[in-house]
Amino acid sequence: MMENIGVQPYMFEPVSDDDEDEDFVPQPIVRRLDMNVSEWCTCGNCARMTLETELVCCREIPQVTRRMSQVPEEISCMTDHPGLEPVCLNLYSLQNAMNVYRADHGRLRLRGMERQCRYLAYRWFVSWCWGFLGRSVRVVIPSCVVLRIRREFPNAAGQYVGFRPPLD
Repeated sequence: MMENIGVQPYMFEPVSDDDEDEDFVPQPIVRRLDMNVSEWCTCGNCARMTLETELVCCREIPQVTRRMSQVPEEISCMTDHPGLEPVCLNLYSLQNAMNVYRADHGRLRLRGMERQCRYLAYRWFVSWCWGFLGRSVRVVIPSCVVLRIRREFPNAAGQYVGFRPPLD
């Protein structure tokens, strides 16, 4: 007698990536604002930030260093990654990201194109390195990457919000 195999539940679902941790909870690196940048930055592109939780180098975040290691040649900073510009800094990619954001969340309620682009660049960077984090899960973006995004999409008055933890 021949068994009828047919379609089985979940047989066409994609296999999850072993690198993804479904229960990821970010562990903040806490430093003092009076520390010299050279005491915590190893990539050479970080700078003093306004909040202690933002004093983080790209080379000390496993999700970022994993993305950096995917480049054939060794790079010393995430800002040198050839994917950073097309994923997070390209205006046309961010315009497309705006369409995706609108479809998922509705209109982005930020005034000014530069501010919207900064916001989306941060979101796209997090998505690119960490994947989907879930609601109310926030991570600190490395200082060097934040500064690079701010250079590309500056605030005319030099006023930036900085990292905000979730409001749980």
